[in-house]
Amino acid sequence: MTYEVEIQFQPIYELVNSLHTFICKRSYKKMDLGPGWAAETAKGLSEELLSRLEQTELDQNWKLMNLLIYCCPCKETVESVLVWIAGLSIGELYETLSGFITVFPSHMEEFRSEMLFLLTEWNRQYFSKCDPELLSALRKHADEKQQLAVSSLDPAAFIDATTNGFYFEPIEGLQQVVLIPQFHFQPANIIYCYGSLTLCHYSARISSAQEDIPPFMHRTLRSLGEKSRLKILQSLSGERRTFTEIVKQAGISKGIVHDHIFSLRSAGMLYAYIEGENVTSYSLRLQGIQQMNDQLYAYLQ
Repeated sequence: MTYEVEIQFQPIYELVNSLHTFICKRSYKKMDLGPGWAAETAKGLSEELLSRLEQTELDQNWKLMNLLIYCCPCKETVESVLVWIAGLSIGELYETLSGFITVFPSHMEEFRSEMLFLLTEWNRQYFSKCDPELLSALRKHADEKQQLAVSSLDPAAFIDATTNGFYFEPIEGLQQVVLIPQFHFQPANIIYCYGSLTLCHYSARISSAQEDIPPFMHRTLRSLGEKSRLKILQSLSGERRTFTEIVKQAGISKGIVHDHIFSLRSAGMLYAYIEGENVTSYSLRLQGIQQMNDQLYAYLQ
């Protein structure tokens, strides 16, 4: 492996992930928080913010906003990031981003203004009211993983254990993978590649205080309660296959296979091999079975 691996966490990252989760309506039914969270959250938002969010897409500008936040040298608080972004000149914005990209927003000032509005208002109307225990849990998780990273002799094994099955292919130019734990978009993950840098906002498998049964454990158990999923796992034993190959082997529609893969991947039953931002193939991850057994045993005890 030719790239470095790092764990980072600051509140601004979870703010952006919570906003991403709210905007990504097509994922509501797959998220642990579910459609009910989005509906309840919307009740506390102003008409102006709701209207602007309705028009916001998770596009290239959104990806660049994540890069800009990563580049901020003072991420200790949400407010410090917002002040830093607001204080940059247009030239400094270009200079900050140019270390990773060559294509920029067509109207940089409009890009900055819109991002600042969304981040500021989302923080004021939603994120600042979140349970502080959530951020404490993410911080504790990141600190524990950072200690593991320092002591780990195998970066690939560390990424696997942390992300529950990711393997980032050492493609040409990739120098750094930054792992960022997130809660709101669980059990899914968000990956952005900027040439030499990859940001992976991964599901931290953190439960809220109100949940008696951890969603991750419940999801893992449910993932095995379907014959087609078991057949997919069996077909991947000892062999990497592309999505197309899995569909052909399974003999069912792409949409259904996609849902099965999402369920199995979220449960940690699959290795996902990633090039840039794309998963190129999958294989069986037997550690997922062991993790399920350990977690179930601990819960029953």
